[in-house]
Amino acid sequence: MVGFPYKPIDGTGPDRKLSAVLRELDNGRSKSISLNDLIVMLGDRSFVPLLIIFALPNLVFFVPGASVITGPPLIFVAAQLIIGRVSVWLPNFLGKRWIEHESFGRIVSRALPWIEWVEKLAHPRYWVLSARAADLTVGIACLVMAIFMFLPIPFGNTLPALSVIMLALSLGERDGLWLLGGFIISLASFAVVAAIFAAGAFAMLNLF
Repeated sequence: MVGFPYKPIDGTGPDRKLSAVLRELDNGRSKSISLNDLIVMLGDRSFVPLLIIFALPNLVFFVPGASVITGPPLIFVAAQLIIGRVSVWLPNFLGKRWIEHESFGRIVSRALPWIEWVEKLAHPRYWVLSARAADLTVGIACLVMAIFMFLPIPFGNTLPALSVIMLALSLGERDGLWLLGGFIISLASFAVVAAIFAAGAFAMLNLF
């Protein structure tokens, strides 16, 4: 693994914005970037940016097969949020997964304008949950959405990915409106997946 020492500077730290972290990684000199590199860079309480990073390829870039790569770590991160871990841990078979720096740079250049725009929209408002209740609620919803993304459903990744991003932003900024929006999209995702499975079951019954 190519390490990125975590050296917070003024105005940065474990809670610094995702756009700043992505720029710092993109400006590094390594030939590849692993998931463990991201965790080291983000420091403690890295759940929010990691949820967003793992959900983004399923939403913004429509990369074929992205859910196979991002689904398992997304499930791990959401599960650890539920059980109340302070920081994210990934097993080696996931943490050592890497992407070439050049490819990562292309992703960052396309994502940054959108990420910075979204960061400006989310801010603390209408938040009624305690810290533990928020982690548990958002973690469960993100875990369900991560499982949906991992299912082999054609074009079934977009709504769950959008839900995860909105829920993660709501948790990071304590934004009740984004939390509500994330749950609405989650319900829509659940309805779509349920309808697809119901249609499949109905088709199978008709065959027999």
